[in-house]
Amino acid sequence: MADDRREPLLPRERWLASLPRSYTAAAALLTDEAGRVLVVKPTYRPGWQFAGGTIDPGEDARQCARRELLEETGLDREPGRLLVVSWTHPSERLDHPAVHFVFDAGTVPVGTGITLQAAELAEYRWAPVDEALALLGEPRAERLAAALAARVDGEVRIVAGTVTGI
Repeated sequence: MADDRREPLLPRERWLASLPRSYTAAAALLTDEAGRVLVVKPTYRPGWQFAGGTIDPGEDARQCARRELLEETGLDREPGRLLVVSWTHPSERLDHPAVHFVFDAGTVPVGTGITLQAAELAEYRWAPVDEALALLGEPRAERLAAALAARVDGEVRIVAGTVTGI
C-alpha cells in the first residue's frame, strides 16, 4: 500500500535551486629533491598557502592546479595524481561548503627558479616539512600532512573540518 504522507517531489529546477553550492579550489603539492615543500605567501591575506586557487568556469580541478602553479610560480607542470580532497563545512566565516583538491606536482631539482606572480604573491619558500606545516596553519597543514602520506602509500585522503582555507 502506498504511503500518501510523502512530500511531493519538487520540479527539477526548484530541486536544483534548493541544493547547497560549494566553493571549489585546487592546489599543487610541489617538493624539491631535498624534500622541501613549496609554499607561497599571498599579498591579499595573512599566512602561507600552496600554489593554487579557485576553479574557473570551464576548467576542472586538475586544469586549475596546473594554471595556478604556472601563474603563481612560472612553473608549467602537469599535475599528477590526486592526493587529497578536503571538505570544509559551512561556518560563520563561510556560507557554503568548500571543496579543495590537492594534486601531486612532483619533485624538482634544488634551486629550481620561481617567478612569483607579483600582483598576488609577496614571497615563496622551499620549506622543510615541519616548517611548512607551521607556516601553513590549520587547515592547510592538515592537507599537507594528508598529501605527503598519500604520496607514500598511494591512497587518496579525504579530510574534513570547519576551518576554511578560502
